Amino acid sequence: MSQVPMVAIIGRPNVGKSSLFNLLLKDRVAIEEETEGVTRDRLILPLTLHGKSCQIVDTGGIGVVDRQQLEEDVNEQIEFAMGSADYILFLIDGRSELTELDRVVAKRIRKSSVKVLLVANKVDNEMFEYECSRYLSLGFGEAIPISVLHQKGLSKLTRELADVLPVTKEGDDKLGIRIALAGRRNVGKSSLTNYLCGSKRVIVSDMAGTTRDAVDVHLTWGGEPFTLVDTAGLRKKNQTEDSIEFFSVNRTFGALYRCDMAILMLDCEQGVSQVDQKLGQWLAEHHKPCVIVVNKWDLAAEKTTKEAYDEYVHNKFPGLSYVPVVYISVKEGIGVDSLFNIVQELSSQMKRTIPTSKINDTLHAAQEQQRPRKAQGTTAKFYYASQLKTNPQTFLVFGKSTQNVNDEYRRYLSQFFRKHLSLTAMPIHFVFKNRTSLYKDA
Repeated sequence: MSQVPMVAIIGRPNVGKSSLFNLLLKDRVAIEEETEGVTRDRLILPLTLHGKSCQIVDTGGIGVVDRQQLEEDVNEQIEFAMGSADYILFLIDGRSELTELDRVVAKRIRKSSVKVLLVANKVDNEMFEYECSRYLSLGFGEAIPISVLHQKGLSKLTRELADVLPVTKEGDDKLGIRIALAGRRNVGKSSLTNYLCGSKRVIVSDMAGTTRDAVDVHLTWGGEPFTLVDTAGLRKKNQTEDSIEFFSVNRTFGALYRCDMAILMLDCEQGVSQVDQKLGQWLAEHHKPCVIVVNKWDLAAEKTTKEAYDEYVHNKFPGLSYVPVVYISVKEGIGVDSLFNIVQELSSQMKRTIPTSKINDTLHAAQEQQRPRKAQGTTAKFYYASQLKTNPQTFLVFGKSTQNVNDEYRRYLSQFFRKHLSLTAMPIHFVFKNRTSLYKDA
């Protein structure tokens, strides 16, 4: 599969990020916006500019009124942009002086290797265009003046952005699915990569923190091609030592976002840590198919059983209760074949297209077995459903009062669909639509 570059629009409030996002997408946003949002304040949609493809990201919420929360909020959005995006459109207000928040964002971006295009919005006349030179102090060259309101300067912006986007290479689809190998430090991720390669394609060391970046390794297993992405090991944020480690953590989450599937690797001797749980929560929230791999099982097999450890793991990852757990020992070469048998099964499930008639039979059966609870004086009722996409497995459900569907019923519906649609190891995502409104599963 080709790796489509990601372009994030960032900036402080009220500079026109969402307006630019909508204008770039034109009429497609009305069709796709509700189905592709990763979070409630962040939207990611495909975009084609002058024959080149990318994903455009609308990041919301940079900057808050409460001064004490400002830094945390800014960091969260910039980390996402630098970790997940290949290019950044740094949007500022061309009618006003630079603010402290503009400079804070610029300072953080300058430390990354992400390509940045500085864009000054709300520039409606030549005098403002002349004054754009005052933004050179941000360190990103001359600002591209635009006016989203009056649709001025958009052709220049799209051309400059298209000029820096790569051309999709022929044959990328032959690299197979992308599998991100994630986990905390020193659990054996690079050792597993090297075992599969049969050589030291990735540096292996007993010293924690050896891998600093996400490394793509193209392999064939059982006659099927895939790309394994070995990522940097994670630890608690307050233990991050330097800017190099800071950016390697961001690239790890960027690799996870782009992957088709993830392998969450644990060390059975050390148990499940807070970092492991954070990774698991991220995978659940982003509906990523994954396998939990317990490494060094040869050292623990006599102390416990797989059944007992299964229960322990699923208690630690309540949002991943459906995820298969595989026990391996990279050092002894135990269990790796079983791991990739499961990977192949997940690959099959995440590509599966379900007939609409079967989806509706399943929806009606689930509703008959257990109806949603009454809320705000009404009870949600479902009429019919269809499959929106396959990875993640996403279903559009039409009904009435669907905004009243709570998290408990969403979990029930997900479990029912997994069981009856042979998607036993898949995350299930629902998009609920009323006659006049669209509500998506959080």
